[in-house]
Amino acid sequence: MGCVCCSLSSFFSVLLDALERISLCTVCAMLTCCFFFTILTVLIMGIGIGYHYCFVQTSVEAVEKAAKATTALRSGDRPERSTMMRSVDRVMRRVIRKMGNKKKQSRRKPGARNYADYSKEMLEVAADLVRNKVISSYEAENQFGIPRRTIVNKSFGRPTVLLTEEEVHIADVVNLSAEFVCPLTLLDLRIVVYNYILKSGKDHLFNGKMPGDRWARAFLQRHNFSQRATQNIKKSRAAKTVEEINEFYKNLETSLKDVPASNILNFDETNLSDDPGSKKCIFKRGTKHPERVINASKSAVSIMFSGTADGYCLPPYVVYKAEHLWTRWCENGPKNARYNRTKSGWFDMMCFDDWFTTIVLPWARSRDGIKLVIGDNLASHLSVDTIQLCQSENIRFVFLPKNATHLTQPLDVAFFGPMKRLWREILTNYKATYSTVSTINKCHFPQLLQELMTKIDMTKETNICKGFEGSGIFPFNPSRVMFKIPTVQEENTRQFDVSLLEFLQRNRRSQPMKTGQNSKLTVVPGKSISTEEAEELAKAKKMKKDTKITKKKREK
Repeated sequence: MGCVCCSLSSFFSVLLDALERISLCTVCAMLTCCFFFTILTVLIMGIGIGYHYCFVQTSVEAVEKAAKATTALRSGDRPERSTMMRSVDRVMRRVIRKMGNKKKQSRRKPGARNYADYSKEMLEVAADLVRNKVISSYEAENQFGIPRRTIVNKSFGRPTVLLTEEEVHIADVVNLSAEFVCPLTLLDLRIVVYNYILKSGKDHLFNGKMPGDRWARAFLQRHNFSQRATQNIKKSRAAKTVEEINEFYKNLETSLKDVPASNILNFDETNLSDDPGSKKCIFKRGTKHPERVINASKSAVSIMFSGTADGYCLPPYVVYKAEHLWTRWCENGPKNARYNRTKSGWFDMMCFDDWFTTIVLPWARSRDGIKLVIGDNLASHLSVDTIQLCQSENIRFVFLPKNATHLTQPLDVAFFGPMKRLWREILTNYKATYSTVSTINKCHFPQLLQELMTKIDMTKETNICKGFEGSGIFPFNPSRVMFKIPTVQEENTRQFDVSLLEFLQRNRRSQPMKTGQNSKLTVVPGKSISTEEAEELAKAKKMKKDTKITKKKREK
């Protein structure tokens, strides 16, 4: 830049000297120089604008020709190589030349590199050209400025490390494990594949190491798997067999005979906790401890809900944890709701009898014909008085199978889940309004319950009906539950290793831990003992006991 300025200044000085020699004054000489400079500037700008217009016009025409050539390829007409390549080369050479004129940096700063600085349309054009063998992947990389592996992956896809048959077999194993309620984690999948390649003599794959996390995620995507948060269930629940469930539905079919949907009632006890739960919020990437200030506790209020197979929901019955009941705890709540209290905060036999008398009996007396009440088999949910009332009011009482309410309880299947999601939203708003309150004030609980019942009023009929349908009770369809219980079929025994199937079946059954016989040790208060001392004391105690038994036998 300095050289240009120096040359311009020397040029103007020479021009001024020449004009002064031909007897022009200094002012006229300056005006003449400005006139010449203006003409020169206009000429340079005209040349630049004309060149830029020609470059843009040529680039647009070349891109249009490339697009037409690609369209011809897709339609099946293969153009001549020279015609298409000439148009593509003309554009890409100018782009590459323009990019090459930039000064190269010896070291990039973090974030200086532009990733995927190309359009999807340009990548499609390059992939089509390579796929149809018009140009090679190396030529496409040079002409389009796109990484060669990106073009190849877009054209043909990346080849898998394992054979297609091997991946399908591993996918079947993953699916079978999930059906038997023993799902694999991402690490488990990598370990399974690593053990497979070692036993198959293919330890050269993955460089002799365990497959990486990236391969495992790509495997899930290829075979239509997804990672889901699991809900833990007890072994006793998982151990339920088809035979037990089938026996329940056989007995239920007899009880459901000649009973309409409006006369089938399901009840279940649940609680509304004081914990709004976790929620996804926005934080800066890399934050180690994302936290939200909101008061929460482990307290909860028990509520008995009940609904019929045609979608009608009976009034709720609330049980507080308290010794006394106060007026403000029962005001502004849902219509016809009832309130009670116990020391534990859960239903006992007296509360259940009161609920049955005040909620169920009025409903049963308003219906004609046989009524069917379905519930779990808790000891507090049954009494002699309730049985006598059922017999006198033409009510059939059916108990659900033990440890199977997650499958056969209509309210558990489709009603409580959406209801508790709405409750967490209501509770979050309540905590935001009363930020200094550590727990739910029982004076506010009826209003919150009223808000909850108003929100679920639009969907409760549909959810209750879906719960009866999903549990196979009404319409009567036991297969809705049967297919959720995995069974070992004949084709599975041929396809998979028998030991795998036995392990999955055994893992579903509860196995009691054997602890052996336990005996009390006589130790001085405040003194500790070691394992060896405990064993010696146990042996001495056993020897003493054996001696007494032997002595008694001799006396006899």
